[in-house]
Amino acid sequence: MTTTTTEEPQIVLARPRPVVLAAVAVGVVPFALHAWMALTGYFGHDDFVILHRAAAHGPFDLDYLFQDYSGHLAPGMFLLAWFVTAVAPLSHVFAVLPLLVVQAVASVLFWRVLTRCFGSRWALLPAFAVYAFSPLVLYPTLWWAYGVQLFPLLLTVFGAINAHLTYLRTRAPKQVVPTLLWIVAGMAFYEKAALVVAVLFGLTLLLGERVPRWVWFAHGGVVAGFAVLFVALTTSRVKNDLPSADFIAEFTGNAVLNTFLPGLFGGPWTAPSAGATISTSPLWLRLAVAAVAVAVLVVALVGAPRRAGLAWLMLAGYLAVDLGLVIVTRLPEIGPLIGNDPRYIADAVPIAVLCATFAFLDPGERTGGLGRSAALGLVAVLGISATFSFLWLAPGLQFTRSAQYVSTARAALAANPSMALYDTQVPDAVMSVWLVEDGKASRVVGLLPQRPKFDQPAEEMFLLDDDGSPHRITGVGDPVIGRKGPVADCGWPVGGQVVTIPLSSRVEGRRLLRVEYYTSSAGPVRLGLGTSVQEVNFAEGLHVLYVVVNGGSDRLEVNRRTEVDPMCVVDVRIGSPRT
Repeated sequence: MTTTTTEEPQIVLARPRPVVLAAVAVGVVPFALHAWMALTGYFGHDDFVILHRAAAHGPFDLDYLFQDYSGHLAPGMFLLAWFVTAVAPLSHVFAVLPLLVVQAVASVLFWRVLTRCFGSRWALLPAFAVYAFSPLVLYPTLWWAYGVQLFPLLLTVFGAINAHLTYLRTRAPKQVVPTLLWIVAGMAFYEKAALVVAVLFGLTLLLGERVPRWVWFAHGGVVAGFAVLFVALTTSRVKNDLPSADFIAEFTGNAVLNTFLPGLFGGPWTAPSAGATISTSPLWLRLAVAAVAVAVLVVALVGAPRRAGLAWLMLAGYLAVDLGLVIVTRLPEIGPLIGNDPRYIADAVPIAVLCATFAFLDPGERTGGLGRSAALGLVAVLGISATFSFLWLAPGLQFTRSAQYVSTARAALAANPSMALYDTQVPDAVMSVWLVEDGKASRVVGLLPQRPKFDQPAEEMFLLDDDGSPHRITGVGDPVIGRKGPVADCGWPVGGQVVTIPLSSRVEGRRLLRVEYYTSSAGPVRLGLGTSVQEVNFAEGLHVLYVVVNGGSDRLEVNRRTEVDPMCVVDVRIGSPRT
C-alpha cells in the first residue's frame, strides 16, 4: 500500500525593499522628535482664544464654524477645536494627538507621491528627507493653532495629488471626484488649499500628460465656490496702500534668503526669535546656502533644460503667491521682519521638494540619480543639520510660560474652587497684546475643571498676577467716589424706588465697583451705570460687595425692586482693582 502526502502551499511574504525601510526610518526619526517636543509643550496665544470659543458653541453652530477668524475661514479647525474641548478641555496632549496622526499620514502620502511619479529608488530619499526633517515645517507646527492648519493642508494636498495621479493612470471620470473632495477638505482648514489646483496643473505638465478641459473647469468651480463663500463671510485683510518697494524687497529677502533657503538645507542653525520667527543666520552661512541653491538650479537646467525650467517656474510661481499674500495683508502692519516667520512659507517646502525632484529625475524611471551610498550620506548630513536646528528652535514655541501660568492657577483654584476672579490681561508671553480683549485670564484658565468664576459679583474677589497666582483685592485705586448720602449713619436709603447716587466724576469703560451696604432683608438689587445694568444679590447684615461694571456715566442707579425693608448704601467707589 502506497501512502501519499500532500504538502500545503506555503505563503511567502515579500520583504519590504531596502529603500522602503530606509524611507520609513527617514520619516519616523523626525516625526518622533517633533512628537516629543509637541507633547511636552503647551498652548499659547491664539490657542486659548480658539478653545474658549469652542467651549461656548456646538458642532452644528454654523456661525461658530464659519466665523471670520482674523481673516481666515476654517470650519474644519473649529470643528476639531470643539471636539478636543468637549472631550478634554485644556489637555494639550489630547489636542496634539490628532495632529500627529495627520502628520504621519501626510508623510506616508508624500512618499507615495514621489514613488508614483519616479518609482521607488534611492535617489528619492534625500528629497523625502528635506520634507520630513524640515525645521520650517516641524518648528511652527509646535504651535497648535498653526499645526491645525498646516498638517491638514499638507495631508489634503498630498491626497489630492495621489488622487489626480490615479485619474491620470485610469482616465476614469469618477476618479476626479476624490481629488475634488481632497481639495474641499483642505480648504476647510486652510484657504491655501485652493493653490493645489495650480500644483496639479503644473504636475500634469511635468508628467507630459494632457487633461480634458472639463477636469480643470470642475477644479476651478470648486475653488470659485469657496472664494465666493470666503469673500462673503470674512472681512478683507488686503490693505488699501501697498508697502514701499524697499519694504517689499527687504521682506522678500528675509523670507527667501534668511528663512526658506536655509530651511531647505537644514537651517537656520539659530535660536528662536520673538513670536514664531527665527533669528537670522550669519551672513557667510546665508551666502553659502544661496551659492548651493544657485548651483542646484543651474545643474538641473543644464541636465534637463525644458523639464527643469518648468519645475523651477512652478516653484517660483508658488512662492510668489505665498509671499504676495503676505505683502498685501500682513506686511503693512507688521513690517519686513515677518519674513523670518516660517508659517508663511512652510507650505512651499513639499512643493520645492517635488519641483526639485522633477528637475533632476525623469518621471516614471526606476533607476538613475544617486546611488544608495550617496543618498544615505546626504540624508545623514541633512538629518543631523535639520535636527540640530529644530532642537535649538523648539523651545521658542513650547510655551513653558503658559504651562506654568495655567498650572499655578489650577492649583490655586483646586484649593479654593469658589474663588471669584477679576478678569485681567495676561503676560505677553502667554497671550500676545495683539489679541486685545481676548488676551484675558478668562480665556487662558476659564476651561479648567473648576470652571472659575470671572467678573461675577462677590464679597471677596481675587485677580491673577503674571505667574497665575491669585491675590485678594482689598479696594479700588484712583477711585471715582459716590457723594455722601443725605441720611446720617445710613448714607443712601433704598426702598422700592430707584435711588440715584451722583459720582465725583464720570466713569468710562470697564471698572470695579466697591459697594458698602447693610440691610435687614436679603434680596436682589439692580445696579445701573449708564446703559450697563446688572442684577446682584445683597445679603443680610453689613457687607462690602465688588461688582465689575462696564459703562459710561456720572451717576449710579440703585433699585431695590422688592417690597422689603429699606437698605442703606453707605459707600460707593469705582476704580481699578487694588491688591
